[in-house]
Formats: sequence, C-alpha cells, structure tokens
Amino acid sequence: MLLVSLLREIKETFGRFLALLLIIGLGVGFFAGLKVTDPAMRTSMHEYLKEQVFFDYRLISSLGFEKEDIDYLKNHIEARDIEPSISFDILADYNEMSHAIKAISIPDKINKIVVVEGRLPKEDDECLADSYLFDSTSIGSIVTISSSNETEDSDHFKYKEYKIVGLVKSPLFIQYERGATALGSGVLDGFMYINEGGFDSEVYTDCYVKLDSDLELYSDEYKALIDEKEDMVQTALDAAANNRYDRIIAEATAELDDAKKELAENKEEKGGELADAKKELDDAKTKLNDAKKQISDYEAKEADLKKALDEMLENINQMDQLKAVGSEYYDEVQYQTLVATYQQYSANLYTLQSGLETARKEYSKGLKEYEDGKAGYEDGLEEFNSKIADAEKEIADAEDEIADVEKASTYLLGRDSNVGYICFESDSTIVGAIANVFPIFFFLVAALVCMTTMNRMVEDQRTQIGVLKALGYSSTSIMGKFVLYSGSASLLGATLGFIAGTIAFPKAIWFAYQMMYNTSEISYYFSPAMLIISFIVAFICSVGVTILSCRYEMHEMAASLMRPKAPKAGKRIFLEYITFFWSRLKFLKKVSLRNIFRYKGRLFMMVLGIGGCTALLVAGFGIYDSIADIAVNQFTNISKYDMDITLKDGEDSQVPLLEEMGYTTEDYLLYYHTSVDMKAGKYTKNVYLNVYDNDAMLDKFYDMHDEKGNHITFADLKDGETIVNQGLSDRYGIKVGDTITISSEDMEKTKLKVAAINENFIYNYIYLTKTGYENTIGTLPEKKNVYLNAKEGEDPHEIGAKLMNESDISVVSATVDMLDRVDSMMESLNIIVYLVIGCAMALSAVVVFNLTNINIAERVREIATVKVLGFYKEETRSYVFRENIILSIMGAVVGLVLGKFLHAFIMSEIVVDLITFDVRVTLFSYCAAFVLTVAFTFIIDLLMGKKLEEISMTESLKAVE
Repeated sequence: MLLVSLLREIKETFGRFLALLLIIGLGVGFFAGLKVTDPAMRTSMHEYLKEQVFFDYRLISSLGFEKEDIDYLKNHIEARDIEPSISFDILADYNEMSHAIKAISIPDKINKIVVVEGRLPKEDDECLADSYLFDSTSIGSIVTISSSNETEDSDHFKYKEYKIVGLVKSPLFIQYERGATALGSGVLDGFMYINEGGFDSEVYTDCYVKLDSDLELYSDEYKALIDEKEDMVQTALDAAANNRYDRIIAEATAELDDAKKELAENKEEKGGELADAKKELDDAKTKLNDAKKQISDYEAKEADLKKALDEMLENINQMDQLKAVGSEYYDEVQYQTLVATYQQYSANLYTLQSGLETARKEYSKGLKEYEDGKAGYEDGLEEFNSKIADAEKEIADAEDEIADVEKASTYLLGRDSNVGYICFESDSTIVGAIANVFPIFFFLVAALVCMTTMNRMVEDQRTQIGVLKALGYSSTSIMGKFVLYSGSASLLGATLGFIAGTIAFPKAIWFAYQMMYNTSEISYYFSPAMLIISFIVAFICSVGVTILSCRYEMHEMAASLMRPKAPKAGKRIFLEYITFFWSRLKFLKKVSLRNIFRYKGRLFMMVLGIGGCTALLVAGFGIYDSIADIAVNQFTNISKYDMDITLKDGEDSQVPLLEEMGYTTEDYLLYYHTSVDMKAGKYTKNVYLNVYDNDAMLDKFYDMHDEKGNHITFADLKDGETIVNQGLSDRYGIKVGDTITISSEDMEKTKLKVAAINENFIYNYIYLTKTGYENTIGTLPEKKNVYLNAKEGEDPHEIGAKLMNESDISVVSATVDMLDRVDSMMESLNIIVYLVIGCAMALSAVVVFNLTNINIAERVREIATVKVLGFYKEETRSYVFRENIILSIMGAVVGLVLGKFLHAFIMSEIVVDLITFDVRVTLFSYCAAFVLTVAFTFIIDLLMGKKLEEISMTESLKAVE
C-alpha cells in the first residue's frame, strides 16, 4: 500500500518529482562530466600518442648521425626503440603558391604517421602531405622544390618534384602550429613525408628514442622516469657525437696525409723528370757550344786559307807577268811549285767549306731542338710549380678546415620541446581545475533546493504520516516512502546525468579543442570511482536531506501529526518600523512583504537557492572575463616589442648586424636573461630573471605597471631591490617589502627586497637593474637577448626569417605568434565557459521553477481565498508572483556577492604555469547574471500562471480556521 501511495504521489506531484530529478541530473551531469573531461582528454591523447609511439627523447647533433652513431646509441641506451630521421625546411611551390614546408623521412617505429586519405609512397619521388594544409583535391598534384631556396637544405633532395599520394596526420604536430623556420615568413605552413631514398643526405639530422614504458601523460611517474634516464641518454649522445667528430677528423686527416704523400711523390717523380730534362738541355747546350766552337775554328781556317790563296794567286799573277816579259826573275820550277800549292790549298778550302756547311746545318738543327726542349722544359716547370702551389694551397685549406671543425654540439630534447604536447597539458589542466571547484558549489545549490522540496513535501504529508502511524506503520516504513520518492528521483537523475554528462561534456569540450588539436576522436572515459562518488553525493543531496526532513515528524505522536500545525503567531516585520516607507505602501504590497519576511525558512531557501544560481552565472561570466583578453593585454599593453631575439655570442656580434639592417638604438634594447630558483617563504620556484640597464628606453619595449595601472619607474630601483610579477605574488603570497632569495648553478644565494609588483600575464619574471645586479650579485654576464621593434610597414615574420639566416642568431620569437597561440588556447576554453554558463542557467531555471511550484503548493488555500474575495486573474498573479520577483531580486543581489567570491576562489584553483589570469568580473557580467536570474523568474511566473487558474476556490473551505 505504501508503494501504491508512493506511485500515486509521484503521479500527482510529477512536476516536483521531475524538478528533483532534473536538479540531481544537472548536478551529477555537471560534476561527472567536468570531472571526467580532463582524464578523458588525457586518456584519449595518451592512447593516440601510445598508438603512434610518440617519442620520449629527441637527439640532435650539430654534426648529424651516421649508421655507426645510430648503432652506438642502440647499444648504449636502454630503450624499446631508437630510430633515426631526416628532416629539412624548404620552400615548396604548390598551386602557384610558395609554402614553407618541413620535409621529414617516413618513420617506421617511432612517431608513426596516420594516413587520412590516399596511400603510402611507393616511389622515392612521391610524398605524403599535411592534412591541415592540403585537402583531398591535392592528391595527385606535384609539390616542387622552389628555385627561390637560398639555404643548403634544398640540396639535400634527390628530386625537384614530388607527387602527393596521400594526406597524413603526425604526432609531432598534434596542434595547429607547425613551428618556426628561417624561411619565408618565418613560420612553417605545413609538413610532408617522403621516403628516406627521396633525400640526398649522407647523415641523419635527428634520432628519436622511445623508452620501454607507456606511463600516463604528464604524470609524476613519467617525469621521474625521464629524469632518471636523462643522464644515460645524454652520455650516449655525447659519446656518439664525439665519435662522429673523431671520425670526421680522422677521415679528413687521412685524406690530408694521402694528399701530402701524393704531393711528395709527384714532386719526386715530376721533379726527377724535370731534372733529367734539364740535364739533357745542359748536355745539348754543351754540344751546341762545342759545335759553335768548331764552326768558329772552321771559319778561322777558312779565312786563313782564303788569305793564303789570295796571296798565292797574287804571286802567280806576278810570275805570269814576269814570264810574259821574259824576265830573268821568272823561275819555272818555282812557278810550278806555286801553282801546285795553290791547287792544293783550293782543294783544302773546298773540303773545309763543305765541313763548315755541314757543321752549320747540324748546329741549326741542334739549336732548334735545344730551344724546343727548353720551351717544353719551361712549360713543364711552370705547370709543375702551378700544380704544386695548388696542391699545397689545397692542403693548407684542408688543414684550416680540419682546424675549424668544431666539437659536436648536442641537444637532448624531451616531449616538453613539442609545442602541441606542452600546450595540451596546460589546456587539460585548466579543465581539471574548473572541474575541482564548480561542481561542488553546483551540488550545494542542488542540495539546498532538494532540502526545501522535501521539507515542503513532508509538511504537506503531515496528516497522512499521522494516519499511517495510527494504522500501525512503523516510522521506518513511513520514512521509506519519502526516501523512495527522493531516492528514485535521485537514482534516475543521477543515472541520466552521469551518462549524459560523461558523454556530452568531454565531446563538447573536445569539439572546441579540435580547432587547435588534430589527433583522434575523444574516447568515452568510464570512471567507476566517479560513478560511485556521483551516486553517493546525489543520494546525500536527496535521501540524506529527506531523512533529516522526516526525523522531526517521525518523533511526534499520530494524534499530533493528524492535527494541522498551528499557524505562526503574527508579528511585525522590521520594515513596519520604518514608518515613512511603510506608510506609503499599498495594502497588497504590505501583505507581500509580510509574507516574504514572516516565513524566514522559505526566505532563506529562496534567496540562497536563487543566489547560488546567480553566483554560478557570475563565476561563469567572470572566468570568461579573466581569460578573454589576456593575450591582447600582454602583447599590446605590456610587451610592446615585436620580436625577442636570442644571440649566440652576445651583444658585440649582433649590434653591428642590426645597424647594418638599418636599425638604431631607438629600435632595439639589449638585456640579460636567465633562469633562477626563487625561494619565497616555504616555496621554491624556477623563474626567469631579466636584467635591464638603468635606462628610460625600457618603457618603449615593456610597460612596467602594477595591477591598478600605476607606472613603476624601473630606473629608481635601488641595489638589492627587485620587481616581482603579479602571478608570483598571488601564488606565493609575496608582498611589497618581503624578501626573496634567488640562486642558480652560476649564482650564489642572494637575498632581494621586493620593491614593487608588476602586472604580467605570460610567464613568470623577476627584474633587476644592471647596477643592482653588479653591486648585489657580481659581474653581469654578456647580454644575449634583444627586444626589437620592426619598422612601420615591416612584417615581423619576414624580419625574423632574415635574422634566422644569420649565424649569430640563435632564436627569433615574434610576439604576434605568442599572441595567436595564447589567444587560440583561450578561445578553446570558451566552450567550458559556455557549458558552465549554460548549466548554471538550466539550474537557475529548474530552481526557480521548483521554488515557485513549492510556493504555490503551500499557498493553495490562500490563493483560493484571494480568488473567492473577488481578485481578478492578473491581480491574483501579481499578488502571488510579486513575492517571487522580490525574492528573485534579493537572491540575485546575494548571488552577485557570492559570485564574486566564488569566482575568485575558482581562479585561485586554476593554476597554469604559463599564464597568470587577469582575475576580474566586468560590470556587464554582473548585469548579465542579474538580468538572467530575474528574467528566468519572469518566464517561470508566466508559465506557472496557468497553475493559478487551475486552483479551485473550494480549496479555501479546507482551512481549519
């Protein structure tokens, strides 16, 4: 019979039952949905990265890796897999546009890619394209290595064109950002994967390590594992890099030695040949000289013979004259002897002249051969000397190159070097922080409304309880009816709420985050612990308050229960003592005010119930206010610079470069930047330390002011004083005048007095002047950081790309990139705010409906009596709902105050190391929360007007009096 009575009760008071169900469902759905969103997001990301075998370490060496180095790493690092990779940044032309692309070799074991559409490359001149940058129409198109590439990276590709055969997602790029580059605008547009054979590279550029573990993302256990293995991996990396350096030096030295040996052999061989040729020339020269002497001798003898012949001929002519005249001086014997001698001399002259002609011909021939040999020798000698000089120069250059080869620089990067990975941790942390606070207050409001509902129900059933007790039903059985009523509503509401919340909330929030992250769909996350907690809290809010509501009535006698409660004694309310106010009110308004303040329990429940909903709205709007404009405030009102540059060798190398690019000291500011451990009270935190010159120029690049907007004069900072940013002050309770201690590996512990607290939203900083640093800590190291403002009309990305091509530049960070990154993260968080506001509005509507329903139910006789007295329909509505509007306004006002504190508490629980939130609630948010609360009341009053019309006037006859 009690069960039948219960079912009848549910049917007759279905509105109240439904309100209880909805309140519990909203509470459980909001609680469970938000609580499982963080682990659901992390679990889904964990499963995705686990399936794709996301790296634990990324190893980089400035000299690259060869197969021997990879083998060495595999033998000296305890890991599940170690896989090398090749990657280069290039400008690629596609569809008449040029894009900055990161080309990566297709992995096999680590950082495995997901083909979204198409197929894997079969040929080396095929590629997979970034699904974020390209679409399905791109498959089959050609990506061309741009001719405008100015870096050597473009030489590392075997082909000039690659055919797109598929679209792909990569765990290396889980976020929309693709990273920075020295090409184009300074920002990568996308990526592509090609076979290793598509590269023309002798070395691997990276090496990825996956440890033999799949611990939960961002967990303390994972961080401990990474810290534990770091020394082992770093040692192996350094050793492999040193081995590579030694091989490079050894190979270069061996080649140099071979070149020197070859040079020496060439010198000896060619030198010997030239020496032989020189000897032959010298011999030929000697022979020519001998031949020339012989010719000279022949010519002298010829001259002597000719002279003798001339003399003989003259004597013969004289003898012929003497013979002709018959002179006695003529001697025939002498004459014949003279002629015979002449003839003999003539024959000798002929023979001599023949020998002279032969000697002259042989001399001419020998002279030509000598001159030809000499020319060949001189050409050979010149060629020999030139080749020797070139070889000696090459050897000298090779020696210089060997001397210039630097020891390998190594970089051991963890997952925290991946932008998407680290941003996802911040985003999911914010969701978790909101989930830790909001649902608790949500449940408190639900519990309060449940208590009001069950209290009213028990009072309505007072006579029935007395009848049941008189019939012999035990208190436990009677209480069981009410417990089953609220318990069934709670069970149904909790079940529906848990299912809907754990499905809808993660999917809705993940839908928003998919604007930033391109991974897999979120998986349903079932938490048995959350299910148990949700049902326990739901039963406490419903069954618990039901038991508390029934306990008093269960102790009364049946006869007492069957008699109606005596009405409360009439007494004045406090407003009646304010004569000038009270006397001006009309009668019905006085009645309404008396009804409001006379029943203090109802007043308390209504004000707190409605106030709680308003507070939730204020907190929801306040979260939006606190996160909406952080990026804009930071990078327009505080950080005024366009680029933050990190130098390799310090200011001496960079100032001339900036001046060559047309920048003056008005456009840039050098400063010192490092990280230190800051100890404040019992807290220790690693923060950034910026040291600026005592210069008014700082105001052009960074606006130092406190949270009230008062300017902080940095140049007035005294020795031993520092400025701390607002986030550190809020989290660690640092106030002006407090003392903090800073230290690092290169710095002794130094105590500093906090002189001011400045407003800063991105990262955590403390600040010192140059003289303050030198007089307090010691010599200031060389400044390696520069704030730079681009000139009007210049694109910071293009300037950054040019600077990145300079060997003296290490890092160029454009503030616009950071602004976009933080702004996108904040926009994704808006879905959480919308969900919070939406649920708060739904709860507000249900609470107002339920409380209004209770108010009407407990005043049925009064309303019937008013109708009997002749009140018109609108007058009756005004009489009843005027109280609701007043209570709603009172609750909303209380809710505005509660909301401010709730919002402050929630924001204090949302701790993200990257960001300091601008904790505030705007006037618009207060107004919106207030208006929405009152508007819900008006809407519910309109909907409930029909219920007033359904009240029969005969109900007034049921009054005992």
